[in-house]
Amino acid sequence: MKKYIIFLSISLLFNTLTFSQCKDYIKAVAPSMLEPYVSDGNFFAPTIYEGDKVTLKRTFIGGQQYKIMIMGMNLWQKYITIKDDDGFTLFQNFPPRRHKHFNCTFTDWQGNSIPCLGQTYFEFKPDHTITLIIKVKVQKIAKRKKDRVKGCLGIVVGYLPKKTN
Repeated sequence: MKKYIIFLSISLLFNTLTFSQCKDYIKAVAPSMLEPYVSDGNFFAPTIYEGDKVTLKRTFIGGQQYKIMIMGMNLWQKYITIKDDDGFTLFQNFPPRRHKHFNCTFTDWQGNSIPCLGQTYFEFKPDHTITLIIKVKVQKIAKRKKDRVKGCLGIVVGYLPKKTN
């Protein structure tokens, strides 16, 4: 019984430290990756396995320019879908299953047309306050569950500060 309690204590401590390291890593690299956007200070940084998916629901204020950035797990493709509360897809960086000729582009808040295959960020300026659902699935490479690799994934939101005269 003592061995079990010691093992459980060590594993809980390791998981807490791993989560803390992941969040610290995302906090450290986010500012340079978001430029010229400024982080809103909220860092969603779970430690996950390849093949896992995470969902984040966030509210964005109308008239403000934003950038949603997906970071970490750099060796794996990240499948990103951003939808509004009504289920309308605003951004997707991978082809839908039934489309043979997927030519995905999206228009950022400046009117630039950007190809979205493999894109790991989304820039936008909502007309009104909106709640978005951000889903990220990390590519699975390992054939067996026990061979899956664990890593750090970050969903970071930045905004463009309003210019003062």
